[in-house]
Amino acid sequence: MHKLFFLLLLYGFSYADSFGQVLTVINTSFDDDRFNHGSKTSVTKNDSLLYFLENGSFQVNNKHFKGSSNRWVTLGFGMNSKAYTKYKADIKQIAGVQDYGYGIVLSAKDGNNFIQFGIAANGYYTISSVINGKLNSISNGWVKSSLIKTGFNNINQLVVEKKGEEFQFFLNEVSLKQIRLNGQPFTANMGLYSTGNMHVAMDNIEIQQWLPNSAIAGKIEAGYTPRSDQPIAEKPTPTKSKQPEVFGIVRGQYGYDYGLIDKDGYRYVDPILKYASIHENMVMVTSQTSLSSGVYDLQLNNIIPPLMQTINVSKDKSMMYFSARAENGFWGLIDQTGKTILPFLYNYVDRVSEGLVYAKNSKGWGVIDLNGLPIIPFGTIDDEDEIKKRDYRYPMLFKKGRLIVKAKKDDGGQVGVMDNYGKWVIPPKFHSISLIDTNQAYKVSIVDAKDKSTKYGVIDYNGKEIIPLKYSTIELEGKNYSVAEGNSSVGFDLDDDELWAALAEEEEEEVDQRKWGMLSHTGAVIIPIKYSYIASTGDKQMVLVEDGKTKTLYDHTGKSWLSLSAFDEYKYDSLLFKGKPKGDYRTSYPYYAQGLMNVAKAGKWGYVDKAGKVVIPFQFDHASAFNKEGALVKKGTEWWYINKLGKKISTEEANPRSGLDFKNKVLPPIRPTK
Repeated sequence: MHKLFFLLLLYGFSYADSFGQVLTVINTSFDDDRFNHGSKTSVTKNDSLLYFLENGSFQVNNKHFKGSSNRWVTLGFGMNSKAYTKYKADIKQIAGVQDYGYGIVLSAKDGNNFIQFGIAANGYYTISSVINGKLNSISNGWVKSSLIKTGFNNINQLVVEKKGEEFQFFLNEVSLKQIRLNGQPFTANMGLYSTGNMHVAMDNIEIQQWLPNSAIAGKIEAGYTPRSDQPIAEKPTPTKSKQPEVFGIVRGQYGYDYGLIDKDGYRYVDPILKYASIHENMVMVTSQTSLSSGVYDLQLNNIIPPLMQTINVSKDKSMMYFSARAENGFWGLIDQTGKTILPFLYNYVDRVSEGLVYAKNSKGWGVIDLNGLPIIPFGTIDDEDEIKKRDYRYPMLFKKGRLIVKAKKDDGGQVGVMDNYGKWVIPPKFHSISLIDTNQAYKVSIVDAKDKSTKYGVIDYNGKEIIPLKYSTIELEGKNYSVAEGNSSVGFDLDDDELWAALAEEEEEEVDQRKWGMLSHTGAVIIPIKYSYIASTGDKQMVLVEDGKTKTLYDHTGKSWLSLSAFDEYKYDSLLFKGKPKGDYRTSYPYYAQGLMNVAKAGKWGYVDKAGKVVIPFQFDHASAFNKEGALVKKGTEWWYINKLGKKISTEEANPRSGLDFKNKVLPPIRPTK
């Protein structure tokens, strides 16, 4: 986070102007080191510059002789180069000579590109910038000013506002200079500098960013020309949720444009967004042009300005939170009111759970509360999968005061469970752990030392073994478990960290030799472990058990109900599916769902219940399993949908709209003006 540069140097607009929603990047008083700004440190063995936190301030002690080069320490923050920016800091001199400069440094890319705004304790100020090695003395050297509070330990406030290439400098709330700096490189940092033989401090730093206009792109209002490049529906379709919703318009072969409709189905944001999603009464959007993301409420008031590269949403208790990544990769946390909860200086910030956040800084991975105070110290937890998870990470969330984490290599590098005080409640001795909420238990695995295979079992919340760690596969079925013994190259468990590596190796497929059965949540045998496969169904209380070529429907007490041996064996026939509606992916093979199973007899398809009673007669050339509100059937060359009474229903009835329509090529209408 800290960058130190050694330099050998000799040397309007108003914040009250109109602007969009303001984002606070950081606002801290350095009362402690919760944000990892540094402890007392010598930067190099041969250097006499120290930086540290002490007495509630960030301090730099430059022990070089009087008049030597300016030296600075910068702190990196998550900022957007295109945003308007306001920097503010209180500075003071603690000791040393009083006739040389100290102050703040901005956009310190290197020794050839930076901005300095400084004062001297004897009543002078100076402002300068360096662009590609060329010095620009904005203040025309040192300027005497009665605005400066002179002497040791007197606080002076420095403020710099940046709007594009326009800069304005304030000293103790009075504007000193306004200037345009063409070509000044932007770097997302701010720091403290001093010349030799000076001990100085910085406190109460605040950085804010905003855009001149944070209005959502495509808002249909006076002066805006709505899209009309595609057919427009004659009448609106009210939303099923009776709330505003996102809609999509097909663009090209694979792309979509996104917009918003109100509860009556009228378009009020044009589909010109790259992405949009609604979370309760908030909508996250990504711009088609800048690719930056922001958050608005459903009345289109801006909550988070569209400055972010990534936004993840979570809800804890009654509050919505947004974990956001800035342009330069630093993360912060913002609540539903737009208030910054955690400043933008973390390497990663996960979603909020039970008032805690899994996060990373330069020391490594840890857990913090919503004030940034460490609960599990950074560096305690290992996370070697960071690179693989760069684009998407499964959230690391607390459940009932517990978090599944991986110990550092020095502690064995295995996985265990910590409580919200950082104490191991289940020691880190497993290859993997996943929580089974239904049974308040954990599915765990180890790697067999002999054959390097992964073995699974189940333990309770106290770590007591419920199901021995000897199974090659364990899958949750309601409150029970389907388990398998033996090895196979197929049927990987998604909890296995080696899954993707194994798939990438493209090893030659072996014959599946596993034997399957079902165990209760206490480990009791429900279905003996002797069958070739057990498949889930659409009913959490039923499974389909295969024994060679025979398939039988069982319930979760181990009772058999329906044998498929009485029906035709299913074989896929591409000619049979000719003319099938595109985009319909209902299961074509026999599958038990919504109390019915689609089966064939003597070449005709119908539906039976779990006891084998015919509910819809055998009359179709094909019939899919039920899904949503209907099933897809065929007679001759005609396809249509039916309900569970066998009655013909419309496509819309069988596929009720829920959220985004990915096949829409018609623009919703705009509400007529009175």
